[in-house]
Amino acid sequence: MAIYHCSVKVISRATGRSAVAAAAYRSGERLTDERLGKCHDYTRKSDIEHREIMAPDRTPDWMLDRASLWNGVEAAERRKDAQLAREVEISLPRELDAEGRRALVETYVREQFVSQGMIADVSLHRGHSADGQEQPHAHVMLTMRDLTGEGFGKKNRDWNAADRLEGWRSAWATHANQALERAGCDERIDHRSLKDQREAARDRGEAEGQEDLGREPLGKVPLSAVAMERKGRPTERGDEQRGVQARNRERRELTQQLRELSARIADTMRGIGDKAKDMAQGLRDRLGAAWGSQADDRGAAERIAEATAQRVERDKDTPEPGSAADRIASRMGTKGGGSDHDQAERDLERDRSKERDRGRER
Repeated sequence: MAIYHCSVKVISRATGRSAVAAAAYRSGERLTDERLGKCHDYTRKSDIEHREIMAPDRTPDWMLDRASLWNGVEAAERRKDAQLAREVEISLPRELDAEGRRALVETYVREQFVSQGMIADVSLHRGHSADGQEQPHAHVMLTMRDLTGEGFGKKNRDWNAADRLEGWRSAWATHANQALERAGCDERIDHRSLKDQREAARDRGEAEGQEDLGREPLGKVPLSAVAMERKGRPTERGDEQRGVQARNRERRELTQQLRELSARIADTMRGIGDKAKDMAQGLRDRLGAAWGSQADDRGAAERIAEATAQRVERDKDTPEPGSAADRIASRMGTKGGGSDHDQAERDLERDRSKERDRGRER
């Protein structure tokens, strides 16, 4: 199923990172860091599905070359703790083919980053998750300085705003869902936490949605653990994720069983209501025949039958407290005072007793 993952990080010298090294690894190329005189060769990486540099129209031609671009970024930064680049890492829907994933990422990157003046170095990887399944994802390295003529200007602090980050995360969910819809897939992703999604479903009165969102979130498995799992060596983090997946499957199965049981209960209750209405009508006919031509007594019979019918309708339409089993038992007469038919018989016997008393008095 499609999963949501969109994380934004900063590649910084403070943690010993190099923009050139990061770009070489993500693109699967051989790049030399001119500042450090160090070569980074990742040409043996085999999971690279696509790579390209996307840039605004005013970008100088030299920045469209990967090695020149990131060496230029390194040269523009003087501080030993400088922030070099921003990286957006996103999981791509398995339901889309390679071309669909590429088009999705290009549309998203062009709208959210390139249109704002950033240069984006995009790499799509096939990858595999801890369970061995394909896990396509994309790495998007972004410049952090404005473009000025043939070089870089000042750092653009507006790109660091918290609402920007939230907007990027939300936009990815929107773009991915639109792509899934165009591909005829029912799967959808959501950038919000499971807690926020449950609260939204509750506010909308969607009980079923709340149940579906009651699953445990999957924890992230580090790349080192993924590599060990692929070699057939189970890891603690991998075991934790498999445990969460097993519990979520059990929850889905139990929830489905509960829904099926609820549907059967509802059908049974409707059947009981229809049967009771038929019984009430039959009783009305029998009472009318039993009282014959005596107008007053026949009116009493009609009132008894009508009261019975109204009680059936009221009980059928009004939710009753307690469990579904209690409600069914109550309707069938196994709790509290008997069925509507029994009540009607008692009413009839009471009226007959009154009639016999009146006959003895006369």
